[in-house]
Amino acid sequence: MDISYRDQWQILQSINLTDGEHKSIDCPFCGGRRKFSISKVDGKTLWNCYRASCNAKGINSGPRSIEEARAYMAGKNKTSIERKTTPIPAMTTSINNYPKAIEYLKSVNSYEAYEKGSIMVRYAPGENRVLFYTRDKEGAVGRNMKGYGPKWWTYGDTTSGVHVGRGTTAVLVEDAASACAVSRCNNTVGVALLGTNLTKNLTKSLKIYKNLIIILDNDAKQKAMSMLRGLDMPSTMRITKSDLKLLSLQEIEGLIHEIT
Repeated sequence: MDISYRDQWQILQSINLTDGEHKSIDCPFCGGRRKFSISKVDGKTLWNCYRASCNAKGINSGPRSIEEARAYMAGKNKTSIERKTTPIPAMTTSINNYPKAIEYLKSVNSYEAYEKGSIMVRYAPGENRVLFYTRDKEGAVGRNMKGYGPKWWTYGDTTSGVHVGRGTTAVLVEDAASACAVSRCNNTVGVALLGTNLTKNLTKSLKIYKNLIIILDNDAKQKAMSMLRGLDMPSTMRITKSDLKLLSLQEIEGLIHEIT
């Protein structure tokens, strides 16, 4: 389901939120039960649907400037106005300074990838998020540690995905933690789709691998089928009900072996 930012915000304005309030509700766009999160923090409205097949996600900072309003009314520069990129937080620290971050990484089988240096992971105290960085360090995805608000947030340019590990086989998964968990397998790189469509940059970055395996949950079945059609490289697909980041190494290896 592909819904424009304008249509999303038009509908979401009807949801009344006070500053600091958070709601988890059925998604008003795809209908996913309890999949939709919306919050208001420091005057900004943030929302996200955790269903892989739904693209509902955004941030609205309040009233537009005169220039933005004119461009909006003229239907110009929609992308630059409506999909502004949140910069990577300037203030970050080692996760070793934040025991809860280490605890989280271990709980989702991601600590090993961090410890081996397969991915850069930092803690942003101002955001209270654990940041998983892209290889070029131009982007990151942050996992919320607060217990309220959007679970994941995107910073900088993540269009090429988050790649974790080294090998000739890439396994395309939903999120960064799952990519870390998958990277524990021999000769395998976990690549996080980050809940987005298959971008040109991500498609290009996948071409360096000899084989590609797509493992997504049932909500993303149609998305996975579309990906297979759009990729010009050897690839296989598996739809699973399991949460990859919670599986043991042996269970993930078994899942991959079934596919190949």
